[in-house]
Formats: sequence, structure tokens, C-alpha cells
Amino acid sequence: MGKYFYHSYKFIRKHRPVFLVIMLGLFGVLFWIASSLKFEEDVSKLIPKNSENEQLQRVLNSVKFSDKIVTSISLKPNGSTSDLIDYATDFTDSISAHFKDFIKDVQGKVEDEQAIETIDFVYQNLPLFLEPEDYKVIESKLNSDSLKSITESNYKTIISPSGIVSKSFVVKDPLGLSFLGLNHLNQLDSTDGFKLKDGFLMSDDEKHTLLFLTPKYGTDNTNKNLELSKKLYQLQNDLDQHYNSKAKSSFYGGPLIAVGNAQQIKEDIQITLSIALSVLLVLFIIFYRKFAIPIILFLPTLFGGLLAITILSLIRSEISAISLGIGAVLLGVTLDYSLHILTHIRNKESVKSIYTNVSKPILMSSMTTVLAFLCLLFIDSQALQDLGVFAACSVIGASIFALIFIPQVYKIKTPTLTLKPTFVDAVARFDFHKNKIIIGGIVLLTILSAFTFNNVVFNNNLSQLNYVSEDLKQAEKKLDALTNISSKSLYVIAFGNSSEEALQSNDSVFKILTKLKKNNDILDYNSVGALVKSEQYQQDQIEQWKKFWTTEKTANTEKELRESGSQFGFKPSTFEEFYAHLNKDFKILSTDDFKKIPSLSTDDFISNEGNLSTITSVVKIDEQHIEKLKSHFESNENVMVIDRQGINESLLGKLKSEFNTLITLTLVAIFLLLIVFYRGLKLAIVTMLPILLTWFLTLGIMGLFQLEFNIFNIIITTFIFGLGVDYCIFMTNGLQQHKDIKVKLPTYKTSVILSVITTVLGVGVLVFAKHPALHSIALVSIIGIVSALLVAFTIQPILYKFLVTKNYSL
Repeated sequence: MGKYFYHSYKFIRKHRPVFLVIMLGLFGVLFWIASSLKFEEDVSKLIPKNSENEQLQRVLNSVKFSDKIVTSISLKPNGSTSDLIDYATDFTDSISAHFKDFIKDVQGKVEDEQAIETIDFVYQNLPLFLEPEDYKVIESKLNSDSLKSITESNYKTIISPSGIVSKSFVVKDPLGLSFLGLNHLNQLDSTDGFKLKDGFLMSDDEKHTLLFLTPKYGTDNTNKNLELSKKLYQLQNDLDQHYNSKAKSSFYGGPLIAVGNAQQIKEDIQITLSIALSVLLVLFIIFYRKFAIPIILFLPTLFGGLLAITILSLIRSEISAISLGIGAVLLGVTLDYSLHILTHIRNKESVKSIYTNVSKPILMSSMTTVLAFLCLLFIDSQALQDLGVFAACSVIGASIFALIFIPQVYKIKTPTLTLKPTFVDAVARFDFHKNKIIIGGIVLLTILSAFTFNNVVFNNNLSQLNYVSEDLKQAEKKLDALTNISSKSLYVIAFGNSSEEALQSNDSVFKILTKLKKNNDILDYNSVGALVKSEQYQQDQIEQWKKFWTTEKTANTEKELRESGSQFGFKPSTFEEFYAHLNKDFKILSTDDFKKIPSLSTDDFISNEGNLSTITSVVKIDEQHIEKLKSHFESNENVMVIDRQGINESLLGKLKSEFNTLITLTLVAIFLLLIVFYRGLKLAIVTMLPILLTWFLTLGIMGLFQLEFNIFNIIITTFIFGLGVDYCIFMTNGLQQHKDIKVKLPTYKTSVILSVITTVLGVGVLVFAKHPALHSIALVSIIGIVSALLVAFTIQPILYKFLVTKNYSL
């Protein structure tokens, strides 16, 4: 391999201007193609998708999980109910005036006009809002004594100060049938312990009011939600100052948590990586004695990354931004190839010798790493498949570009000058494999790992990997005390190929939930089923209305109301509209008809996308009743019970299982590749056993300190695994330098040490991050990389001595 690269080196050396033009042109083309690629920011792309969960994913993509921002406004000791209402009024007025680009809807405040519109809508479609038990109540109102009592009550209402407003309702609906229908609309909002006062949703003790803001953008649109977050907190600050000793507000919701996560990740990465890069640049400049070293180091990595994006753009119309983000972290492995080449050049080896000593291990390392990443193609996750292709292409591109590019641009100007040994050189010359303390420590750690590696678990709970600020934590506690917001929530989803099919399934869902609530099998539920029903159900309701209001019953009711009304001065024609309404020809309503009434807000529950319609009900439930709830819907093929956390845990658990299979496949593939490269079993075993021991020690140390795998750091293990393979391959090639091992082996070890320093500083520095996910990535990286270094420097030389040769003293 080395001679081919050496011949290409001499050829390029003779035509350097042409090489420079071609290189610049190639970078230009790669930049141009890469810039046209579209990115998908859907986090769900990480979740495996296959034929088993295809229907689930289809439904999940259609359902509207409305991530609202809950605003809680609370009284201070010196405040009064009027202060609470004033604060809430100022807040909603500001939202209406200044947040139109960010907030789609505000719930928790009912304007007088909206309340009147809602009552009138129910009245005009009265049969569609009544259930069978309501007719028993109506029946009890129709006897002579009850009608007289109702008429007297209506008279008192009309002559009261509020009679001007209520007169129209009394005239149209003297029996108050509309309010029977309105009672069912409470199922649209599960807010026990709250009441409406002056148009606001207020706690029974009148010390708290809740408002629900529906953002225009989903939680994945970080930029828009960041703007919204800033404006909200500025408004909060202004109002808190204005109502200084009387009232205050707090916010809680998915969009704010998402913004907090994005900001914290950005802050953590900016601080930690700026420190790491600064230290690395100084270290490399001092070690290699060149100011241009950063460009030489990172140009192959840049080329590999651009090449990978270009190839992805040819096979996909859009790729996962998540995979590219993770891939950017993993690109650190490509720096190894530059470090290995630069270290050999630094030690004054000839170009021919460099290619002879370095090209084979670099290509071996890149091929085994490519193999490890391409195994991600066997996982049913588009994001991880994109990651596999991206990492594999970037690694092979960076390794070949480094072999061609670096010897052309880097050389020591004073080859006769002896470089002063550095601390890294001193460590590289240290015989780790002869130190009994280090060997004993590894043996003890290996024994201990046998008892602790099984303690490592996979954390499926994505919520625990979120960063939540103290303000949001306090807001959550306050809301939990008011509304039990932290109780388990499940989503019962009725779906079908048409709106009518979904509505028919939802009719049965609503009946079951009503029964479960009555039997205390669920805490509460929030369903549109009380409002929107299938055409068949609506037709049955209309028929029940007609069946109830017989000609005889209608005439008797009219007669009794006329007689009782005359005693209080009502004209015989006063309730004519009501009499006519009893015989009205009611029509079936569509889902679009309900959207005309803003206060009903059916959009949060109903979704129609393409040939799939879904209707969602939210159920609050105790953990012990979950299985019982699911059992009620098992026989209905068009109903799913969705536990968002549970589904994530289940699907991510499958992802963990697939990773276990992936690692097994990778180990087998790498072992076979090592046999082919080394043309023998012994060298392959010498290289492979330290890799296995590194993995075992990593698990053992994680188990010892009770560290967990999660969706983020388990992906990083692929990166660690690839570095471990690189270290072992370079050590094996260094150990093969029988004639000059005392000089050559330290050179290989130096490049490995530099790689470890680069990785620990680049990724391990995230141990200081506040974000839980970044913190976990750093811990696993540090443990894995340090384990790989110690095993490669200590155990591998011992294995080589006893398995390969005993003819020289290691």
C-alpha cells in the first residue's frame, strides 16, 4: 500500500500547481453540492421504524399533541381577586396585541361574546348536545308544579339587574335545556377545582388563574420559540413589576423546555469547546513547532465531512439534522489519521518510510471504523442510517486525503535539529506493560468488572435527559399542586381512513371513558366526544329528540307555560320561539361546523391529514390502572392507547437491543477483516482481545459508578469503539517493528496519546456541561478512551510477546 501512495506523492510533487487547482476545484464542487442539501429536524427519526410499528408511526405523525404554554397567575399576600383579574386582563390584552406572530390561541379566558355564541350554538343544535340521561331531567321539569316553579324563577331573573342580558335566553329557552348541553362541554377541559369568574378560569379559592397559550410553531422550531420565550419573559417582568406586591406569574410548557434545552446545549458547547480548542491549538503548535498546524490537521476532516454530505445528497433528498449533529462530534476520529502522519514526519522519518509505516495502519483503521459505522444501516432508524453513511464516508475520505495532502504541505525545515522531548514523548517511552502497579490495577479492575458490568442499564426516559431550569421546575411544582399536572397522562386515539370512520370509533371511546370516570378507574379525561360525534350518532340523537317531544308532550308543555306565564304577566306569545324550536328540523353537523365557535377549540383534538383522520382524548390515570384502561380498547382495531413516554421507552428499548446486535456483528466483521489484513490468526487475536477487554472495562466502570446508557451516549459508544480499534491496530503495527522497536513503537504511541488528548479535550470536556445528555456523553467517552489507552499500552504488548514472538525483550 505504501508504495502506491509514495508514487502518487512524487507525481503530485512534480505537478503541485495542478494539484492545488484540482484540490480547490474539488472543495468548491463539494461546497456547492453540500449547500443544496435539505435538513430534516424531526427528532422521531431516531426512533426505529419497521413493519411492526408502521401503523403506530403513521398515527403518531398525524396526531396533534398540543404542546401548550401554561401561564399561572397567583396572588401575593397583599393582593385581591380584582388584582388577579386585572393582571390576567393586562396579560391577555398584551398577547392579543403583540404576540399574533407567535401565539395561535389563548384558552382560559372566555369573552362575553364567545360565551353568548357558544350558548346560542348549543341551543340551535340542542339534540346533538343531549345524552339519554338528560331526557330524564327534562321529563322531571315537565309536570305542572315544576313548570310553575320554573316560570316563577324566570320571572325573577328577568326583573333582576341582570335581566337585560338574560331576557333573550329565558325567552328562547325557558326550561334551560341549553345548560344541560353546556354541562357536557366540560369534558373538553379537565380542570377540576376551577371555575369561571369574570371570564377567567380561576381556582375555587380565587387565588390562582390559569391561561393556556397555543404556540403557532411546534417544539422543534427552536428559533421561533426562542423569540416567543424572550417576549413572554419580558412581558412577565413588566407585569410583575407593575403588580409588585399584589400578583405574579409563571410559565411552564414543552416549547419553553425545548428552548431551555437548546440554549443550554448551545451555551455548554460554546464554553467547553472554545476552551478545548484553545488548549488543543496551543498544544499542537508547541508539539509540532508550526503555526499552520491547525489548518493541516483539520483540512482532511473538512474534506471528509464535505464528501460525506455530498454522497448523502445523492442518495437522499433530505437528511436528518440530528444525525449530522452527532456525526460532527464523531468526526474527531478523523483527526487521528492526521496526527499519526504528522507524528511520524515530526520524528524525521523519510517520506518513503512514512508511507511504509503509516499507510497500512491508517487504511486498516479507517476500514474497520467504516465497517463499524456501516453496521448502523442494519438499524431501522433513518437518522442512524444517515449517521452511518455520513461517518463512514467522512472517515474513508479523511484518511485518504490525509495520506495524500499532509506529506505535501508539512515538513521540518531543519532535519538536523534534534527536537526537545516533550511530556507526551516521555509518556510514550514509558513501558506501561512492565509496570506491575498498572498491570495489577487492570487485573483488579477486570475482576471487579465481572461483578459490576451487569449493573449498566439503558435509560429509556427521554424526559430525564432534558435540561429544566429552576424557574420551570418551580412553575411545574406550583401547577402540580393546582392541577396534578405531573400525573400520568395517556392518549386514547381513534383513527380511520375518513373523518366519519374516526368519529364512529371515538363515539365508543367516549362512552368507555365516561364509564371509567364514573367507576373511578381513571382520574379524569379530556375528550371532544362530548361535542363532536359521528353522523350516525347525531342522527340517533335527533331521532331521540323527536321521539321524546311527541305532539302531545309538546302541546301540554306549551299549555302549561302559557298558563303559568299568565300569572306573572307573560304574553301568550312570549315563548313562541321555544315552541317552534321543539319542532325544528335539526341537521347533522360536520367537524368544520364546530370550528366556527372559537371557545370550543376542537383543533387540539381532531386531525385530518391525507387519508388518515385521528381524534385524541387525554386521560389522567394512576399507574396501577393503565393496563385495565388498555384492555378496554384492545378489541377495537381503530383505537390506540398511546403512552408517549412508554412508547419512547419501548421503541428506544428496541434500539438498545439492535445496538447489542450491531456490536456483535461489528466485532465479527472487524475480526475477519483483521485476519485478512494481517494474513494470520495470531495478530488478529492480539489486536482483537484488547478491544474486547476495553469494552468490558468500560461497562464495568460504568456499572461501578451506576452510570446509565441512553439514546445519546450509546451512539457515542460507536465512536469510542472505533477509536479503540484504531489504537490497537497502531499498537500492533508498532510492535511489528522488530528491528527498531525501541525507536518506532514510541512514535506510534505518541500519535495514540495525542489522539486521546484530542478526544478527552474535545468530547470529555463536556463533563462540565450542565445539560444531562452532554454530561452523560462526556463521562462515557472519558471512561472508554482512557480504558482503550491503558489496555493498548499495557495488555497488548504482553499478548504480542506471548502469542506472536519471544525473540526480543519488550
